[in-house]
Amino acid sequence: MISVNVTFIDQKIQQIEISGHANFDRHGKDIVCAGVSAIVYGSINAIDQVKKNQIEFKIKEGYTFIKVKKDSSNLQLLLKMMLVQLQTLEETYGQFIKINQLMEV
Repeated sequence: MISVNVTFIDQKIQQIEISGHANFDRHGKDIVCAGVSAIVYGSINAIDQVKKNQIEFKIKEGYTFIKVKKDSSNLQLLLKMMLVQLQTLEETYGQFIKINQLMEV
């Protein structure tokens, strides 16, 4: 299962950690993993081009970590767009992807 942990502080996304594998199908045929990868890589690339140096991120096999370094309303919009896309996958493939939202004050 893919686990997505989103940490909010004062209702703003501060970090996103994605780990695991969907195991929906075999490697190369797993549409859930492919969907998550496309959403996450596309979002990171867009943020990196539009809002340079506002996030730090790590990407490894089966693991991605995104942390806000310098917040802005445009950055929050891009991060929320990524979250909504992942939630759309979760609605259909909930046994393969789980999103946890952690609210901090």
